[in-house]
Amino acid sequence: MFREQDRPSSLLVDSRAHAPESSASHPKAISEAGGVRNLTVAIAASDPVACSTLRQMLQQTGLVKEVHEWASSKAVELRHARDIPDVVFLDLTGNGNLEFVFAQQLVRLRPSTHIVACSARRDSSPEFLLQAMRSGVRDFLEKPYDRMELSALIARASSERTQGVTRPSAAGKLFVVLGTKGGVGTTTVSVNLAVQLAHMRGKSTILLDFSRPMGDVSALLDLKPKFLLRDALENFKRLDSTLLSGLLTAHKSGLQVLAGAAQLEDWQHGSTSAVERVVEIAQRSFDFVVMDFGSFYSAEWQNVLRAAEILLISEADLAGLAKLHRHLGALGKLHVDSRQVRLVINRWHRHDEEALGEVETGMKMPVFARLPNNFKQVSEATVRGDSLQANGDPLSGEFHNMAARLAGKEVPKQPKKSRLGQFFSL
Repeated sequence: MFREQDRPSSLLVDSRAHAPESSASHPKAISEAGGVRNLTVAIAASDPVACSTLRQMLQQTGLVKEVHEWASSKAVELRHARDIPDVVFLDLTGNGNLEFVFAQQLVRLRPSTHIVACSARRDSSPEFLLQAMRSGVRDFLEKPYDRMELSALIARASSERTQGVTRPSAAGKLFVVLGTKGGVGTTTVSVNLAVQLAHMRGKSTILLDFSRPMGDVSALLDLKPKFLLRDALENFKRLDSTLLSGLLTAHKSGLQVLAGAAQLEDWQHGSTSAVERVVEIAQRSFDFVVMDFGSFYSAEWQNVLRAAEILLISEADLAGLAKLHRHLGALGKLHVDSRQVRLVINRWHRHDEEALGEVETGMKMPVFARLPNNFKQVSEATVRGDSLQANGDPLSGEFHNMAARLAGKEVPKQPKKSRLGQFFSL
């Protein structure tokens, strides 16, 4: 082990004010306004010239209180969280294995530390990124260092640390899509609802694939994710907005997706605390959070279900409608208010109305949305690996209206058609 040149002290500054996101490009102005926390930083590097350059750049941001220099990742013997600063820059050597082992040690002692890997070349292979992420690395910085890139990184780290202290509760709306049984189309509903919400101007949407045993969202949207739900669950103790954003896969609609389990073993990491943490960070980071829940839930999901608007998906067949009462009873035992539940009938046809009328009367609950049966359109979308195309047809229109209503927007009422008009419109 080599000598620690400067032992990092515990953080003393605890600012309680929010930092405006728009000020991220002006870190010094933000610091002077008292809107962010000044950071403690350590640089683990064997190159004294590069270390000195990085130190000067960090000090010029106006957001750094202390900078400690460690001769390399092997130099420091760490015992307590107070030994570890807010941000650690690791200079990668070789394939980075030694630095990644050190990063894991840092994260074990202080999960909130922000680790930045520095390298003269940027390795973007999925295997390298996965190894780095699982070791605790949150950002990469390429050498020679770019002043603006470094300033933005430090401003983001400072702002996130402030928000972690000051933001007491989640803000985004949470929608859980839950099936009365398998095969009722929860993934199709989740995907198309999430895409419609993502199209809303000024709003951000994330789709969490929590379907068991394995998720289908990525296949339906033709996504090739580098990271999966397992990665979020395994790292939940240090999960924040930055780490979550690095695990997401973007869809062309603007929707962000946390891909589901790829194998049964992935759910071994899915503790209740891990799941709740993922949902909490998603709500902090996005305006709308849609969860494809499949048809599986139990008492351990109670906190998530109680915090959500639940879209209970059923078909209008005898088996599906019969299970509605049982699901409402089960949710009631979990202390989920019936007013949080929205009944959605998938693959609806006009001849289902008589049975649905009896259900609405018996359950004293209106049908929230009727999604017309259009097997051809849904199949074509699945083959394309995309959501339904908005072309004015009844099914696309229903998804649009459902998203608008859930988002709290007013939907123009359509004039009622005569029975003959309804017949020819289907």
